[in-house]
Amino acid sequence: TNRPREVRFMSSSTSFRAKPQQKSQGNFKIARDAVVCLEAQLTGNVTIGSRTVVHPSARILAEGGPIIIGENNLIQELATIINRKPVEGEEEGFTMTIGNGNVFEVGSCVESPAIGDDNTFEPKSRTSRVTSASDRCVIGAACSVESMETIPSDTIICGAESTRHRRKVPLQTSNQQQLMYLSKILPNYHRLIKSS
Repeated sequence: TNRPREVRFMSSSTSFRAKPQQKSQGNFKIARDAVVCLEAQLTGNVTIGSRTVVHPSARILAEGGPIIIGENNLIQELATIINRKPVEGEEEGFTMTIGNGNVFEVGSCVESPAIGDDNTFEPKSRTSRVTSASDRCVIGAACSVESMETIPSDTIICGAESTRHRRKVPLQTSNQQQLMYLSKILPNYHRLIKSS
């Protein structure tokens, strides 16, 4: 009896979730109340502060030196924070330091050696390893900053030509409610990298 094998598909009401593989390797110090999803990629010597949330598919790569991330930061999907290995002719590796209350939105790529507090890196924005950010700066969507400088506090960089504006009155931003919500929801749907 050479009957064709019956193929059954799972109904849409049945869910299947593959067991996530940990892509991370290195020396991590993660605060107890930080939320770091197992699907995020961490490499090298990484320290993550209290109440920081790291989404799945985010990448924190400490290739050329340690990365120290402060408190209350939000690192969204596909965001990349990287401390690259120095290429020939560049100075030795350094410790990348990120302050408190920063938001790294979807697809942003940050190589800055120093980042202050309450900055926002919008989707697909980019900063190079020779650019640092002070406090309360906004790097707009798809903007790239590659000049050797420290971006002054309260600077907004936006538009196709990365036009700069300065806020006259500092904006009081807080991502506390969003961080609290994500800290409760993400563990229900994702495995976490254990705190140390």
